[in-house]
Amino acid sequence: MNTINMKQLRIANKISQTDIAKIIGTSQANYGKMENGDIEANVEKLIKLADYYQVSLDYLVGRDFGNKLGYLSEEEIAFVQTYLKLTESHKNKLLTYALTLLASQ
Repeated sequence: MNTINMKQLRIANKISQTDIAKIIGTSQANYGKMENGDIEANVEKLIKLADYYQVSLDYLVGRDFGNKLGYLSEEEIAFVQTYLKLTESHKNKLLTYALTLLASQ
């Protein structure tokens, strides 16, 4: 299993090993071992991780060698990452603007 993705996702989401361990139903020690590749996570825990991070199981276990969304260009990924950082109010404004642009094409 590609444990690098597990660690990168955890760090990118600013969550501690203790907190993610609680989410997937294991101890911090066991999660640390999973992240380091010392033990394998079972399917149930992998599904919980993938659901939490909103990534595919393939990405989580290293089978998807592209980006975690697989089908987006680097520019599209940058747009989505920027969008996700916006407040809900600004997300709504951006969506309204995008729909206006789309209607005028």
